[in-house]
Amino acid sequence: MGLRYQPLAACLKHARASTKRVRGRNGVLQTCPIDVPGYDHDALGRARGLLIEGAATNLLRYSTGFDNGLWEKNAGVSVSPGSIAAPDGSMSAMVLDLPGGAGGANGIYQTVGDLNAGEIYSFAVWMRAVSGTADITLGGIDGPSRHAVSLDESWQRVCISEPASATIRYPKISAGVSALSASVLIWNAQLEHGRAPTSDILSDGIPATRAPDDVRLECGDWFAQGAGTFVFDLELPGAWGGIWRIVQLYAGSLNDDHLDLGYDSDADQLRISLRKDGVPIVTQSLYGTLTPGARQRIALGWEDDVIAVALNGGVLKSPDGFALPRTFSTIVLGSYDGTDKHINGHLRNLAYWPEKLSDARMAALSTV
Repeated sequence: MGLRYQPLAACLKHARASTKRVRGRNGVLQTCPIDVPGYDHDALGRARGLLIEGAATNLLRYSTGFDNGLWEKNAGVSVSPGSIAAPDGSMSAMVLDLPGGAGGANGIYQTVGDLNAGEIYSFAVWMRAVSGTADITLGGIDGPSRHAVSLDESWQRVCISEPASATIRYPKISAGVSALSASVLIWNAQLEHGRAPTSDILSDGIPATRAPDDVRLECGDWFAQGAGTFVFDLELPGAWGGIWRIVQLYAGSLNDDHLDLGYDSDADQLRISLRKDGVPIVTQSLYGTLTPGARQRIALGWEDDVIAVALNGGVLKSPDGFALPRTFSTIVLGSYDGTDKHINGHLRNLAYWPEKLSDARMAALSTV
């Protein structure tokens, strides 16, 4: 990952007040210390990029201790220590034996209160069949819900998302759909507020929280005031809600001179904002559509009289007739000033040019 004229690592500034778990090059989950960027990989060790996430809390009190009494079990359900390494390489995975039978009253669940009825929560858990294949049912925070999942002998992080009900509130693992008995390995169940699960948060007795990522580029001689182009290569999360940010350039504060590119997922539109001397100059929706769970390249170019955004080979522009600020000293990636509205996805690559590229060049660079 790098800038066009110098390595990204040379000017990257990252802060996070907690540890974070990402996959290493060996495909095994590893813990990033406080303030260390989370460069993520897939199960085969291929680089996915820098994972930029907001704050999140695992609402389950025992996320790996499925033998704890808070994990209630129906008759015939049992858990025992496993002999196969968990996704983090530890021996903390457990064997869950489900007796089968119709109706879903054959599983394990943890009751969670204090959920906001009607708001969306996601439930994720690492699972794999002990041998062969297994059909499992996930029930969300609305008790009667049932979602079928098929497993083989490789670890999968399976998940569901749905609104919390006003009555029964728990995530449940059972064999309710297939009604067949099954033996599976399970590790780190996670229930959190939001449409898609974020990186693993382990809890042991109380809900556990991961702090937000604050990712910035330190402006130096490489950055030219007045004109430039960024090209972002992103891997987007599987779902999102509200407005989240791609990049912000600003002077003393976001209320002063700033250039802001974000995405309004509810309206399904890219949005730009330009402010000079604290006065809004451009606030515009660009009608660009992004697809959850997909890889996307987005080019942002700016100079006097124009801000251009290229997406999927097309270029969207602001009205002209303004002088761009030349006071940008802070560049924030993937969040609102490092505190809110995080992308919750991967920054695979970032390129920079100290000039606004032509529309044709920006269009070409925005095609995956």
